[in-house]
Amino acid sequence: SDDYSSPKDNFTIASTDNAEAYGAVGGHMSATLSVDWVSTSGDYKKNGGFATVIGQIHGSKNEPLKIMYRKLPEHEYGSVYWNYETNALGDDYSKRRDIRHEVFGQSGLRQGSEDPVTGIKLGEIFSYDVNVDGDIMHLTFTKNPGKPNQEVKTFDIDLVKGEYQGDKYDQGYANDWM
Repeated sequence: SDDYSSPKDNFTIASTDNAEAYGAVGGHMSATLSVDWVSTSGDYKKNGGFATVIGQIHGSKNEPLKIMYRKLPEHEYGSVYWNYETNALGDDYSKRRDIRHEVFGQSGLRQGSEDPVTGIKLGEIFSYDVNVDGDIMHLTFTKNPGKPNQEVKTFDIDLVKGEYQGDKYDQGYANDWM
């Protein structure tokens, strides 16, 4: 169907009141990839400049997960990071914001910043695994997968709780579709 808000066409989390009406409770997304190119023109003052989205979960209005790769033109290494967009609703909708989490490299770099040597080069293989199980979003990122120098970073986010990292406007994602 073309009704993107239809429960049967989306998944939700376990605490949603009518979870049984959805196509699934929880979900899984994974990728093993390399980023081979990003824009070499853009605005250094904007985190979206020189970047590409490599994975995303979108809710009805906001994004509990957006995985990004960003590499500045003068750098050898790029950075992988993810954002949790607070789910501010109603009169507080304008107060929603992205809370950024560094994975490999460093986010928020500007022109003249040091090369993030703990990051990932263009063409370098890495992976991510997203598992929404019950009410928890489990994230696993792997640099150099399957190699002796493999590096793994994990994050667990309660999608029901709200007030993520003290944000009083965040309502969490219970009773939302994704």
